[in-house]
Amino acid sequence: MYVTTIVSNDRELTDCLSGVLGDEYQTIMVSGLAACSVDSCLVILGYDQIQSYSEAQLKVQIEEKESSGVPVILVWKEEAEDHRELAIELGCSDYLAAPLYPSVVNAKCKTYISLARLKHNYAAASGDDSSLVEQEQFMEAQELIAVQDAAILCLATIARVRDHSTGNHILRTQHYVKALAEHLRKHPNYKSQLDKETIELFYKTSALHDVGKVGIPDHILQKPGTLTPSEYEVMKTHTVLGYQAVNSAHEMLAKNAGSKAIRFLEIAQQVTLSHHERWDGLGYPQGLKGEEIPLVARLMAVADVYDAMISRRPYKSALDHAKVTDVIQGGSGTHFDPVVVDAFMDLQDMFDRISTKLEDVFPSSADLTLHSMADLISQNDLVTPERH
Repeated sequence: MYVTTIVSNDRELTDCLSGVLGDEYQTIMVSGLAACSVDSCLVILGYDQIQSYSEAQLKVQIEEKESSGVPVILVWKEEAEDHRELAIELGCSDYLAAPLYPSVVNAKCKTYISLARLKHNYAAASGDDSSLVEQEQFMEAQELIAVQDAAILCLATIARVRDHSTGNHILRTQHYVKALAEHLRKHPNYKSQLDKETIELFYKTSALHDVGKVGIPDHILQKPGTLTPSEYEVMKTHTVLGYQAVNSAHEMLAKNAGSKAIRFLEIAQQVTLSHHERWDGLGYPQGLKGEEIPLVARLMAVADVYDAMISRRPYKSALDHAKVTDVIQGGSGTHFDPVVVDAFMDLQDMFDRISTKLEDVFPSSADLTLHSMADLISQNDLVTPERH
């Protein structure tokens, strides 16, 4: 259960948030930032509190919370108001704007809680003296899970290192996929497929989506310019290579592993093989169409393309977030599942914030080859090798 502190004197707002957050959250109501519970994993700050502090005081208190691993999200209930810039200026992780849709609120809250825990665990693993006791407790309680997750990330990062990426692409796309899944959990067409366990599996297996790149020759994977048609055909095989690698593990463990392990490998096969399929059937490697494409792959398609376009490359600057958003929206019903695009549009600002928080230092030069900019901007055209 997520312990969440709501800082507001507005009863209408606090009642609304309590109802929207639901049973997964333990909400604590306080009337000032200083009164926040030490056990909170998230603080939701009502706009009605802004006038109670100077801007300098707010920045200090928000920074204290953020630096201690507790995200702060600014919220307001009036649809005519827009305080997005203020939220960023004050140092908040993000904001919640009216109308407060349950799917958006839950997706944002869970994403920032997850990001905060990621930073905490990284600090602990790095030998932060202030968290040695917590580190020991965490390792004792979560050792098996931690080793499993580390192995997944290690395997995924090997593929990224070969094309000079820091691996943050993996982390960013994992959080994009999880945010989309949390949002769609409330959708009538998808809620039966997206329970808590499935969303966590989507999050973990999405790290493996590009593992097949380990089988692509360096002269193709690391080529800074346009690929020839034959080189592009080789590049596309990373989907099949990734599937074959995971499938080998699946076959080896089929008789001995439990149902959870088998399901993990089944979903991992789906995301490695199908994340370049398109809603209109013009993707690869199988040319799947519509709901023939596994849901995890449909989520990854949006996450992967967004990250390819928003990230810097050695030979270009990052595309503007607004432009990337237009491209994703323009691909609804052709490149992407329309319902997933709708979820992305609801969460687009959070995508922007995640991309900033987990920005690469040494970005990859290969992702753009897999997602030709010209192709992405003209989604209605058939993908041809000459354009890569």
